[in-house]
Amino acid sequence: MNHGEKSLVEVVKNYLLDGKKHTLAIYGHGASGKSTFAKRLVESLGRERVNLLATDPYVIVGEYRDLLSSKDFPHQKVTACLPAVYELSSLERDIRALQSGLDILTIGTAWASSLRLSAQKPILIVEGMSAAFLPKNLFDLSICFHTDEGTELERRLARDTAVRGRDVHWIRQAHTSRRQQYEHYYKMYQEEADFLISQTEEGFGIDKISNGLGK
Repeated sequence: MNHGEKSLVEVVKNYLLDGKKHTLAIYGHGASGKSTFAKRLVESLGRERVNLLATDPYVIVGEYRDLLSSKDFPHQKVTACLPAVYELSSLERDIRALQSGLDILTIGTAWASSLRLSAQKPILIVEGMSAAFLPKNLFDLSICFHTDEGTELERRLARDTAVRGRDVHWIRQAHTSRRQQYEHYYKMYQEEADFLISQTEEGFGIDKISNGLGK
């Protein structure tokens, strides 16, 4: 973890450890570094204080997903950059359940087992692309990550072959569609975050700070 990332972890940690309940959104396009940062933040805060709710399991898959298409890119499969591919109402329901004092059972996937999240924990971190599409009043702090096209592809090749068992040729083919749809549909949500973070091979950069947390 470099100096910039350590500084951000400390700023966010100090904000969250004030004795109140908090819900934090960490979002950004695929392979931008958001999951790694979320895990490091959880470790710094202490697992006994934090629920980490990953939003990837709320992605719609199967025949219904195959019926979706984009008017702007009609010959491409829709990617996770569009809100239509998520069960957003289910995700919002689960967040509000935790906020109101109800435990939830997370959705299990091929790479992550189902877990029970305790509403007694004061901090909820919602991590994943779809957090950008949820009502802003669900969160009291938000962090968005992004990276350049080359770094994204390199990280996808490393992660998706090792963790998700995907074919290198498929990853390269899908990358162009992902990046085009990111620029067209998703990038606009970056400016809504309290922190905008760039992570590239050149380093960790804080592009924007709002909410008075950088003082």
